[in-house]
Amino acid sequence: MSRNIPFFEFFAELSASPELRLRLTGAELTHGRIDQGERSIDLDMTVKSPLDQGGVQSLEETLRAVYGFQKVALHVTCAAPPPPAPSPAPQSGGGAKAAPKKKPGKILMGNPVKARPGPMSALNVKMGTATVSGKVFSFECRETRRPGLWRLSFDMTDGTGSVTVQKNLGAREAQALEGAVKPGMWLVVQGKMEPTWDGKDIQLNPQHINVTDHEERMDTAPVKRVELHLHTRMSNMDALTDTKEVIQEAIRWGHPAIAITDHGVAQSFPEAWHAAGNKIKVLYGVEGYFINNVDDRIAVHGPQDIPLDGEIVCFDIETTGLRVDREAITEIGAVVLRDGEIAERFQTFVNPGRRLTPEIIGLTGITDEMLKD
Repeated sequence: MSRNIPFFEFFAELSASPELRLRLTGAELTHGRIDQGERSIDLDMTVKSPLDQGGVQSLEETLRAVYGFQKVALHVTCAAPPPPAPSPAPQSGGGAKAAPKKKPGKILMGNPVKARPGPMSALNVKMGTATVSGKVFSFECRETRRPGLWRLSFDMTDGTGSVTVQKNLGAREAQALEGAVKPGMWLVVQGKMEPTWDGKDIQLNPQHINVTDHEERMDTAPVKRVELHLHTRMSNMDALTDTKEVIQEAIRWGHPAIAITDHGVAQSFPEAWHAAGNKIKVLYGVEGYFINNVDDRIAVHGPQDIPLDGEIVCFDIETTGLRVDREAITEIGAVVLRDGEIAERFQTFVNPGRRLTPEIIGLTGITDEMLKD
């Protein structure tokens, strides 16, 4: 196998008890060999929760019965070691105090969730009860067309996959959850996997919802990186990154700078400037577009590698509109940079031979009077 395969993705037709399915949540096959002549299968697999020898034998027997194997051999290892035994309590009369117990998260629905959450990538409708933990990224709670019947719906992700959590509630339950669940918070949810109303997807019908702590990802590298190619959601159809959130994350990771290079726009710059303050340097960039609508000559001439400390001309133009095939230039401005310093300046208006529209006058501040000569 070239990749780890979720156990229930490989054995999709396997019918196991709810207890065994819960213990196999997150189980993956890491290596396998099938002998068609002997009708045998030999598998290496990892599990999130420890599986005793009796459970392994029961699973082997189930695989033999369902798939008709003569011999099944499972080699199971636990990906997460069992929790360490609690330290003995200190003797009376001194010594170190016992570490305080971790407080359970706030219960939003049902009872405390004690089961270990599994990865969302392994969720399927056949597994029955499932427990997941993840970050909420959308939330809705609204009254349906039936008076008094509300629909709770929110989406959450754990990085391996995402799931929609949906449940019909009464007005009192809905109003209690409406202000308690917000995008960005981390929840652990236990409930029943079921198909959506159209049968095209699966969803989680929650029975228990708890708030849970989440240890934020950190950058532990001794030499911090600088991201030089970042698209925000201002890049249309290309990114969902929130400008303020990503800059705050870079600050928390100790990055000295971060570059924004959206597609053809600069709308994220003000928000980036406010979020950065004096804690991080923002490199303002853009992925621009060049359209040569005159001829087929190349747009850039001269050697490809030019040092930035040489002589560079930076220029900008204003036009009568945004259509390159029909608009005209109204202003040209340029500076000559030598060794990174402005050495010369140039500016001129250009008469486009037409009257400007009120929209362009308001956008550029250039009037017909300024262009007439």
